[in-house]
Amino acid sequence: MPWDERYSFRDCPWCGLTNTRLTTINVDQQMVDKWGEPKFWATLGCPACGNAVLVRHGDPDSDDTKVYEVVPTSSHAKTDISHLPEDVARYYNDALLVLRVGVPDAAAVQLRRTLEAAAAHYEIREKILMKSIEKLIADGHVTQSFGPLLHHIRSIGNVGAHASDERVDQETAERALRFTTQLLRNLFEVPGELEELAKNGTKVAK
Repeated sequence: MPWDERYSFRDCPWCGLTNTRLTTINVDQQMVDKWGEPKFWATLGCPACGNAVLVRHGDPDSDDTKVYEVVPTSSHAKTDISHLPEDVARYYNDALLVLRVGVPDAAAVQLRRTLEAAAAHYEIREKILMKSIEKLIADGHVTQSFGPLLHHIRSIGNVGAHASDERVDQETAERALRFTTQLLRNLFEVPGELEELAKNGTKVAK
């Protein structure tokens, strides 16, 4: 005691594997800080990606069964976006799901669809996505510097959607995910937060 095996049931913060039991490698690993206070850690391993997760727990000679810290923190926090419209969120979350289980081609396609849905919320529904991207920029919804990033997401989405020898690898899809996340924050999260401030009577400097 006090390590409780219940705490080995958690999502992997590395690959996003959910509802699983991480492998307990060891527990009660003691480290002492500069004030002489001991801290105890358990090391868990993900059976899917093989990465280690550290969990700080209470003193084994006490009745303290709390978990105080998990390292690394969940990767989900990096992709949480507020004020996302339901249809945009559906494509975006599908991209997250298939990327976390290692299907980058499918993730690239879903990220491309996310772009199309996001543009549609700004009444931009061009038949060719490239034209929609150009209009998003021309109308001032995103800055000119975003243009190459949006075209990158569009192009790898095309690769993922067509049968060919060219494939989208995990690293490329993850980079496209980061670009998409930043775009969605600019298009929906920031305006949504500003709107909430206005509703609460907070003046926003122009």
